[in-house]
Amino acid sequence: MKRSVLTALVLPSAIAVMLSGTALSAQAAPAAPTSAAATATPAEGGADQASTSAPVTDEAPSPTEASSAPVEAAPADPASPSTPAPADEATPADDAAETPATDDAQAQAPGQDEAPAGQAAPETTTGADDVVGIAAATEPGTVTISGDTEVGDLQTAVTEGWPDGTTFTYQWTRDGSLVEGAVAETYVLTRADAGHVVEVAVTGTGPEADDEPTTVTSDRRVAAGVAPTFTSQPGTDLTVVAGQPFSFTWTATGDPTPGVYMTAAPSTLVATLPAEATATEGAGFLTIAGTTTQVGRYSFGVTPLNPVGIGELLVVDLEVVPAPVAGIAVLTTGEYDGDGEYGTASSLDGDSTTLVVSDGETASVGVYFVDEFFNPVSPEGYPAPADSTLVTSSGRGDVVGASEYGAPAVTFHGPGSRSLTVTLAGYTAVVPVEVKATAAVVPAGTDARPVAASGHLAYTGADGTGVLLTLAGGLLSVGTALTVVRLRRRVRL
Repeated sequence: MKRSVLTALVLPSAIAVMLSGTALSAQAAPAAPTSAAATATPAEGGADQASTSAPVTDEAPSPTEASSAPVEAAPADPASPSTPAPADEATPADDAAETPATDDAQAQAPGQDEAPAGQAAPETTTGADDVVGIAAATEPGTVTISGDTEVGDLQTAVTEGWPDGTTFTYQWTRDGSLVEGAVAETYVLTRADAGHVVEVAVTGTGPEADDEPTTVTSDRRVAAGVAPTFTSQPGTDLTVVAGQPFSFTWTATGDPTPGVYMTAAPSTLVATLPAEATATEGAGFLTIAGTTTQVGRYSFGVTPLNPVGIGELLVVDLEVVPAPVAGIAVLTTGEYDGDGEYGTASSLDGDSTTLVVSDGETASVGVYFVDEFFNPVSPEGYPAPADSTLVTSSGRGDVVGASEYGAPAVTFHGPGSRSLTVTLAGYTAVVPVEVKATAAVVPAGTDARPVAASGHLAYTGADGTGVLLTLAGGLLSVGTALTVVRLRRRVRL
């Protein structure tokens, strides 16, 4: 009967402890093993029953096993309150309960490398010598740019020394700023690049899966444009001699290579050249060449130009001077009556025009040195001696004297044809003259008669020089005479 009562008392307590221990073990599973063992050991000593899955039967265990648990769990006197077991008696029970609890806690508790709840556990590798892989940068090679540097030229990024199988991406820049859309291996220089620095940045990625990209900027900067400047020029005051070939060249450099052009002179707003001269404009140069026979002064501008800008403007004065003296030219003019009569002659080829005057009229005579192209020669080019001019008329009544301007002058008396012969420095020219008759009234009973004159008038060199200046200022310009002589000469030819 006592055994049955004892069993009845112990069985509900063991079941309660078992259920309680199971719940506590489920809650304490993630905790440290020590906490789990402490939780799993009940004060009533039901750990052995909680750790087995065998059901409790009516048969009690052996006396030793059956009596030890109840004696420790139940009080000696049913009437007295329960007292806890002594410490020395509870130790074996605690040790017995702790061993299975520790093994169970180790099976349920995570290891040291296990991630906290809600996070993925890191992969673990076997072997103490295994090393986690580290991505390596692609071994860089070199990048250069090939291609000419003028606007419109193709630029190519050249890569060398990179690992086989490397893939590339490109980005072209202008003065360090990205050029929009310029992401290919090649690039064509535009006008926007002129005068700026163009580079390419190449990013290479090796063929291995863990290769990291490496970027290299081209080691050659392309100067896509330089403003033009002159590298050589013949000067701004040029002189050529009539009849002699000439050639002048201006050269300039820049990037792109500039053109060199002839432009208008600022003072005249036009560009003038001798009729026989030609201007050849090319890449980096301008050449003016030719052979001219007419003296004169010409003016024009020269400047280089490329897409970067305009270079210096040179204002050039070109003078064509006469060739050496080859003869004399003579201009005779009668009194101006609206007809503009004049006569000319030249010692070069004997060509002449007839002077037509009225009886009693006076004509001035101008003489000057000319080169082979009938260009008048300035006094500094006169030959020596050139100090006297001899003028004679074949008309018996003509009188040779001087005009009010200091030039030789001839007064013609008597109608008819005659000639004037002019000699200077060994050169002689002959001007034909036709004198028209006029009605003359001679008072009756007088002995008046024409004065026969076949004399001549000689002039010094100073007078001869003054004649030229006087004719130019007061009578008829030397240029007019030259024009007439040239025109007649060309018509005859």
